[in-house]
Amino acid sequence: METNEVVVESPTPSDSNDNQSVGSIETDSPSRSVTEVLNAAGSSVLESDTFREIEAAAYGDPDGRSLMKSHLSEWRGFSSSFSQQDNSNVLQGFVSLTVGRSADAAKILAKEKSVWGRYFYLRSLLALMKVDQAAKAADEVLNDHGGHPELSLLAVEVYCKARREEDALRVLNSLESELGETADFLYHKGLYLERNSDYDEAIDSYREAVKVDEGKIEAFFRLGFCLDLYGKGGDETIDEAIGAYESCLRVFPPHTNAVINLGILYEDRERYHDAIKCFEAVLRFNPNHPRAKLFLEDAIACTKMFYDKEEEKKADRQSQVLKIPVSDFELSVRSRNCLHKMNINSLGDLIMKTEQELLSYKNFGETSLKEIKDMLTQKGLRLGQGLEQSGPDLNQPRNPLEATTSPDVLNKPIEELNLSVRSRRCMERLGVKSIRDLINRTEVQLMSAKNFGMTSLNEIKRKLSELNLRLRG
Repeated sequence: METNEVVVESPTPSDSNDNQSVGSIETDSPSRSVTEVLNAAGSSVLESDTFREIEAAAYGDPDGRSLMKSHLSEWRGFSSSFSQQDNSNVLQGFVSLTVGRSADAAKILAKEKSVWGRYFYLRSLLALMKVDQAAKAADEVLNDHGGHPELSLLAVEVYCKARREEDALRVLNSLESELGETADFLYHKGLYLERNSDYDEAIDSYREAVKVDEGKIEAFFRLGFCLDLYGKGGDETIDEAIGAYESCLRVFPPHTNAVINLGILYEDRERYHDAIKCFEAVLRFNPNHPRAKLFLEDAIACTKMFYDKEEEKKADRQSQVLKIPVSDFELSVRSRNCLHKMNINSLGDLIMKTEQELLSYKNFGETSLKEIKDMLTQKGLRLGQGLEQSGPDLNQPRNPLEATTSPDVLNKPIEELNLSVRSRRCMERLGVKSIRDLINRTEVQLMSAKNFGMTSLNEIKRKLSELNLRLRG
């Protein structure tokens, strides 16, 4: 499942330079060659459609990007026929960005003062992950071209990435009366809400964006990303995330991170052959993409694994039971209030508590305890059961690093490692909730988890090594 941050590797912007384009490129073959389109652009007024057409020509022709690189190598001669010479640097910078030469693009466009020169200069800085420099440039851009909608919305994206949320909101507010119902505005509003951790509202904003414009692929990507990581509703939510990522397949070339994330979701649904197709699609355009190569190996390995289907079904049924909210049961007011104050929302939360823990809570007495136990019995559960199933066996050897590592580090929730979606889900299946839990697992225990392969193991080991920790031997 950046534009593009990645669900693939958690929401860190490790791939934020993927698919940075001015718009969506449909898969139809271009009617003109790269050379013809660039020559036409060099002799006309530059508009957003101009750059979309150049991209379509570049990716619609198997030799399109090679031809672009050839023109770049002799740009002075190639552009000499442009009747609008002011367009030359902008087009050179844009072409450099399109073929992945972001540093060259930034250098070429640094002194450009035109609208599109500034636009792609900001894009090139984002591609280089120079967000602070991009934010300073955005300040200048708004002073010079504050009324230009594409530039202003790009400034919102820049400010969000630079964690300048107040500036992002200020620009959004200034645009709302004019653009508030457009897909572009709703998409950028979603970026702002997401940056502020207002995930439900961000999801709604992305939904509205794709309703307005089904071609807004960036909004489909962010919708899938947020639904997958933060959505509520179980299988229905994941189905919607899959649908959002599948909508990203309408563009060409493939939206790299959307395709990878889609492959991971397919794999979680045991659609291993569909997952393999996703990872192979990425590798056709980027043969050296490291994660796609590793995920492909894992997906292929999964097709060769055998496990007890009945046990899997039983585990899935139990998982669904554990997700049942305690509010679905007819409990006394006192019991409901106590559970709410203890942040116990589901049966899964409840079986992680012991009788002693519940009785130690203010106003929770034997009557409430009996009521709770009866409720769990109806579902074949009991208090403390989750601790037995998910906690490491206290009779097993402990990791010696536990004795020499600060408790503050060991007690950190596993979420703070910013793991990939696949690794995070495996941690949930294994009941690993803290770094202490994790270092007391062995490689063999982790590899036994469904869909946990060498890619995830290497990620875990790398994250722990950054804390001077390792798995139990």
